[in-house]
Amino acid sequence: MARIVTINNVKGGVAKTTTATNLAAGLARRGKRVLLIDSDPQANASSNLYPGLRAEKTIKDLFQGMPITEIISPSVETGLDIIPSCLAFSTIELELAAQLARETVLKRVLKPIEGNYDIILIDTQPSVGVIPINALCAADEVIIPVHEAYALDAMSQMVNVILQVKQALNPDLVIGGILLTMYDTRTTLAKEIRERLLNKFGAILFETTIPRNIRLAECPTHKKSIFEYAPESAGAIAYKTLTEEVMKRWGMIQ
Repeated sequence: MARIVTINNVKGGVAKTTTATNLAAGLARRGKRVLLIDSDPQANASSNLYPGLRAEKTIKDLFQGMPITEIISPSVETGLDIIPSCLAFSTIELELAAQLARETVLKRVLKPIEGNYDIILIDTQPSVGVIPINALCAADEVIIPVHEAYALDAMSQMVNVILQVKQALNPDLVIGGILLTMYDTRTTLAKEIRERLLNKFGAILFETTIPRNIRLAECPTHKKSIFEYAPESAGAIAYKTLTEEVMKRWGMIQ
């Protein structure tokens, strides 16, 4: 059965989608069967990795009852499939308002295909609305990207949300890792924040940090992962290192 992981933070601008897309690509390049679910109506992950200009079938269709097998599409990366999103998905919370168990729609619709993948990654929007809660209910674990300027505040909010979801909806949910992004080793603030996170969360904090890197910002425009667009860049090296660290945590490599 697939390991289901949501990339989640209530704060925006923390490289959440960058992490989701490039970690998914990194895992696929290591021979894993990966599905990336874009649950953000901004559809940035889809813009990055979906091969066409506009998907005819999207996650909105999935939430409206279309079989999941009809929505999954190959991405631009070999071995990586994608469920794309669209701007129209932003209305789904209104459509789900009167539905029973609306927080667990995604968990239920994933059941038929869990055996087809090693990892299912879910990219989310920065909020605590019904769709991010769906991702938390469906997931085994959460990877939380944080930027140094908002790291402590974001972690406090995320821990509170995760505890509520664990108590009410998904008791097995755990924090799989905290990832410092746009990390600048030259600043005292970055080092102080990393030390404080390490003291509070210990080994949950990834050793890998993701630096500021212009190539990471450029690659979505070219519909490529960082590994395809700029394989020698600092961003590619960092996400390759993160992929290896994640796989070690999951017992996939020694």
